[in-house]
Amino acid sequence: MTMKYFAASSASLSFVQMVSTIGTIVGFWFFDFDLTAIAIVALGYFLYSGVGVSMMLHRYWCHKSFEFKSNTIKWLLTWFGIVAGRGSILGWVHVHREHHAFSDTEKDPHAPGIYGWKLYFPFLMNYGKNINRELVRDLYTPLHIRINRYYLLFILSWISILAVIDLRLAYFGWFVPVALTQIMLNSFIYFGHKYGYQDTQSRDRSGNLWFYGLFLWGEGWHNNHHILAKEWNFSKRWWEVDLIAPVIYLLKR
Repeated sequence: MTMKYFAASSASLSFVQMVSTIGTIVGFWFFDFDLTAIAIVALGYFLYSGVGVSMMLHRYWCHKSFEFKSNTIKWLLTWFGIVAGRGSILGWVHVHREHHAFSDTEKDPHAPGIYGWKLYFPFLMNYGKNINRELVRDLYTPLHIRINRYYLLFILSWISILAVIDLRLAYFGWFVPVALTQIMLNSFIYFGHKYGYQDTQSRDRSGNLWFYGLFLWGEGWHNNHHILAKEWNFSKRWWEVDLIAPVIYLLKR
């Protein structure tokens, strides 16, 4: 697999981040943010960052922390992970498993102590240059390789479908929520290993941050996750709210 087809590379992530952000800014002059628009943005943000990234790419595909009752539902929800703009299944999982394997070291692609503010800008990083197939051996299948290869085409097709239905739907249903997803996740990558408390002392600097715990669907309980990576519920205390966990509970076996 070459970097050209590695859909979590600096180039592909930077492209999606640039398109969604610039598109959102330009759209301010053409679209009105009424109650319907805000509702669509909120739903889109939930589907992309909550279902697509947190539940599917992270807890299901990367850590296999639960199994679905329905294979159809699994792939339907995976779609939102693919078009969320954070990488293909293969690409996202590779980067995240590197993060766990080499947390807060020079080999960690998400180490704020080493990369600092560069984590906000994927084009300054080196995602996808060194690919360790052993980390994604379970996902190195013809299906996942095809999804990885045509990753940006899936996103373009999704935007096109939404635009054909209604340009407002494309703007409020993809550009704005995906831009918000990029901003929130980029900032979480930085702050998640610099600040926050630890319920359990770990070998890295992962911390629990209530803000990201709420607005990133439980992802902010990051120290909890690093201690027990196979758990599908990141909450360990009653007030550590994991908003995507009830959805998983309803869908898992």
